[in-house]
Amino acid sequence: MKQLTSDDSIEDLLLQHEHTLLYFSASWCGPCKSMSPIVEQISSLMSERFNTIKVDVDNSLTIAADYGIRSVPTMMLVSNNEIIDQRVGGLAPQQLIQWLEQHT
Repeated sequence: MKQLTSDDSIEDLLLQHEHTLLYFSASWCGPCKSMSPIVEQISSLMSERFNTIKVDVDNSLTIAADYGIRSVPTMMLVSNNEIIDQRVGGLAPQQLIQWLEQHT
């Protein structure tokens, strides 16, 4: 899982893989703290199918606004620069895997 920094171009990162999971979170968010290790584990297990980018909404306000993020955690699956699905809130590991397998 790649942590987005101010040096990164989200557009360039999205072009690196056919499918990308954007994981929007915040350091103060309780559900994000419990979801982060789940997302990290599943993204490493399924890394051949998609790239994962973690976006801290407090550090990337413009990107969060561009994607219409209103609450965290939010996960968006992007393919060819288009959002194909999204989930808001926490998911159990098996639910996350099933959701990702539907689209990748």
